[in-house]
Amino acid sequence: MAAGSGNAPTTVTEHHLVRYGSWVVCPALGAVLVLLLRLVSGWVTSLPWAPFQGVFELVAAVPDPWGLTGSLLVGAMIGFGFAGLMAQERLAVVVAPDRVELTVGRSTERIDRAGVGAVFVDGKDLVVLDGAGAEAVRKRSDLDRRELRSAFREHGYPWHDEDPHAADYQLWVADTPELSLRINTLMAARDRAVRKRDGKEATLLRAELGRHGVVVRDRDNRQYWRRTA
Repeated sequence: MAAGSGNAPTTVTEHHLVRYGSWVVCPALGAVLVLLLRLVSGWVTSLPWAPFQGVFELVAAVPDPWGLTGSLLVGAMIGFGFAGLMAQERLAVVVAPDRVELTVGRSTERIDRAGVGAVFVDGKDLVVLDGAGAEAVRKRSDLDRRELRSAFREHGYPWHDEDPHAADYQLWVADTPELSLRINTLMAARDRAVRKRDGKEATLLRAELGRHGVVVRDRDNRQYWRRTA
């Protein structure tokens, strides 16, 4: 949902039904799931081959109404926890004539207008490039692409509907001759992280490669690279 007019900053966030609805839906789902767990616990304990017998025996041993009430409360608390995690991962974007601010949880990154060379969405990521074509920021985003486009264009930012450097990428293979030993080592380490689905390690290695003037993007678990200007 975008808000702003004229030269006032434009804020793009998820729809309020998503932002606030998760605090209702997640606890409700948690309560229902834990209640179902309690309802089937007696049956599961009768199956000698079923795993986690101790857990189901403990759940079945609590008499009603305490068992029912406790199940609902525990499930709701678990749901609140998930809602909190979701809230901490949501991206909010503020686009102003002189700056862009990207906030996730309590962390905010600011980019001055002079440092923005291009803005686009790559898959699920919002990407801001600097004037040399390096990635100034890459953030996972569920924000509406049309609202992002409108916000950036409204304030005169160079929005692109796709990566303006898409034609410059090359498929990385081990020991690529155009790259130094150091860069190939980093690419190999990141390739292992991508295949293991270690997103944190892959992100750290992406940043390290960026400091060496190499931009990476992933397609079908394979890495493609290009150099910055």
